[in-house]
Amino acid sequence: MATYRSVFDAAELRAQLNDAGINTKFMASIWKYVLQNPGCELGEIPDLPSSAYRLLRTKFKPFTSTVHSVFHSTDGVTTKLLIKLQNGAFVEAVIMTYDTRLGKYGGKPRLGGPRSTLCISSQVGCKMGCKFCATGTMGFKNNLTSGEIVEQLVHASLLTNIRNVVFMVILLFSSICEALYVLTYEGIYFYSS
Repeated sequence: MATYRSVFDAAELRAQLNDAGINTKFMASIWKYVLQNPGCELGEIPDLPSSAYRLLRTKFKPFTSTVHSVFHSTDGVTTKLLIKLQNGAFVEAVIMTYDTRLGKYGGKPRLGGPRSTLCISSQVGCKMGCKFCATGTMGFKNNLTSGEIVEQLVHASLLTNIRNVVFMVILLFSSICEALYVLTYEGIYFYSS
């Protein structure tokens, strides 16, 4: 079975486009289209050079992960997504919803409203070995690619509007930097660094 890369693997997409002589400016068009059309085929992306379609079809997929299951807490505050990676491993992404109007700030009611924060996995397993954490007790398996990291946000965004993102276990700085590059790229997602 062929292994494909996520179109959100920025470094790999950039390298493959460069090797094929295709302008990397098309990366933004690819990302934006996939984000706006999560069930799309890469051949549907408009206005790419014909050589880009061949490259995308043979080396990339819009998503290399799937949502295996979704668990909602009884109080409605937490939603866990169990995400299956193409290598068969599983990671969790956790949506935490809260109301920023609760409590007071400076003795006055707080402004705001409901918002959701997503906690994203950056690896399968964990080297830390914390006894209170299920992931920590399983040991370290592998680091995630930037595409696998970004896909967690895309999957969660289909359930609710995500306002903030935090990362679980930041031991893989390069993949997280690449993921942040995709998430904050102008006009792609509505996040800023």
